[in-house]
Amino acid sequence: MKLGGYGEYKDTGQAWLGEIPAHWYMGPGFSAFRKKHVKNTGMQEKTVLSLSYGRIVVKPPEKLHGLVPSSFETYQIVEPGDIIIRSTDLQNDWNSLRIGLVKNRGIITSAYICLKTTEKLLPEYGYLVLHSFDLMKVFLGWVLVFAKIWIFPISSECPSSSRH
Repeated sequence: MKLGGYGEYKDTGQAWLGEIPAHWYMGPGFSAFRKKHVKNTGMQEKTVLSLSYGRIVVKPPEKLHGLVPSSFETYQIVEPGDIIIRSTDLQNDWNSLRIGLVKNRGIITSAYICLKTTEKLLPEYGYLVLHSFDLMKVFLGWVLVFAKIWIFPISSECPSSSRH
């Protein structure tokens, strides 16, 4: 299957990206994502989640041993649609998948970054963009400041949460 082209394109000003369809929106990462951090104060949530091979999974209670905190109040509460980034050890680990999309409400370590998409795009699309960067190992060696400097193209044809 061959996808059709667009009539008009514009230069992004980003060498790695090149040209994009003229009707696509471009803006900094913070226009599409917001950092989120909700503490699990008072143990509001007890379902422990884990980032494993690029998936956010529920950690069964029988596996909560070994390196676990004395209290999960230090963890953050996450909701379906949140995007988790494991930003630790960026310079050394070339194998791990660092991005996950939350599908279950629960708690996850505060060492991870939690992002929520803005009304400009659906969480699933935002996750797929970040996941593709993760697969290409774009984040290796970065200090994650992409939310301030990263240019993010959004197609007006991509479903956004404001259209639902």
